[in-house]
Amino acid sequence: MAAMNFSKRILAPIVFAWMLATAGMAAVAYTATPEAPPVGEGAGARIVIGDIQVGERGNQTRIAFLCDGACILEKREADAFYLSGVDASFILDLSRRSKRVQSLRAIPQGEGSMLRIRTDAVIDHTRVKPCTVGGRDAACLDLFFVAATQKNPPPPSKRIKPAQQASASSTAAPQPAKPVLREGAPERFKRFAQLAAPERLSPPAGVILAKVQPIEPSVVVRKPAIRKSQPLVEPVVVDFTERVKTLLNKDLSSAFCNNAAAALQADAWALGAMVDVGLCAAARGDVVQGDVTLARLLEYTPDNYEALVGRALIAEQAKEKGVALKYFQDALNSLPPIEESNRIVQAMAALD
Repeated sequence: MAAMNFSKRILAPIVFAWMLATAGMAAVAYTATPEAPPVGEGAGARIVIGDIQVGERGNQTRIAFLCDGACILEKREADAFYLSGVDASFILDLSRRSKRVQSLRAIPQGEGSMLRIRTDAVIDHTRVKPCTVGGRDAACLDLFFVAATQKNPPPPSKRIKPAQQASASSTAAPQPAKPVLREGAPERFKRFAQLAAPERLSPPAGVILAKVQPIEPSVVVRKPAIRKSQPLVEPVVVDFTERVKTLLNKDLSSAFCNNAAAALQADAWALGAMVDVGLCAAARGDVVQGDVTLARLLEYTPDNYEALVGRALIAEQAKEKGVALKYFQDALNSLPPIEESNRIVQAMAALD
């Protein structure tokens, strides 16, 4: 919510400044009733009200109390507020200048003054808070009113049924038809004056010659390509277990895999055992389960380089070179030990 703009006026005895936040208005001064003493002259007053400013925008009205000391504003009732430390007594009529606020009244009570506000609109909610107006500390009272609704809305338009509309059209007197205007000979000729010239009935000579003597493309005789028979290179068989032992120094034996499964069964948060279980699943042929296990681990620890290397080896075994290079690079970004880093770099160079 944008801050409201208040113009500063010193009360003499009490002066109000009324300004809209978006459209400026002339400042208006209000004077307390003759029978009320000036603000701050009551018996036992400790703090004097130096200025009271009012601003209004939309459904919000703000009343700012600028005191010579630290005056505190408290909410007591829906339309009653307590200004602590200020002994003031006044009645201000705001009905001619405010759209919703009628009057503001201050009555001394205890060590402060009770403020009562009379409005002609429904208050939705109120808020009291310290604020700053023109560089001075103040106590602000914000009044939020319910948006006004239209008192007498226009009645809804009565829709005409198709049957009623058809009957109304049938009962209406038929309108006389407009006379048919016939164009004379000069007007008919003028309408077609913008057309292009008629086509020729006989084609040009060049078209006839092209049909009689068609141009044939030149025939180029190519020699047959001789292919040399070369032995096919046998695909390299990737041993997943050996690759894990080379890069991660893990021997995926039966005992190793059983110990990893038991450790994970005992502690569901044993992340190291979870990596080993995923590698063992891929080593015994269940590649999908192994990759799912390693991916689930990386959701908790994205920088686990062993899980990243395991997924890279699974992608390498599936002939997915780009995916394998991506996981190897992520493993290097996780800052593994020096020896493992060197082995990962060698594996990436072999893929290139």
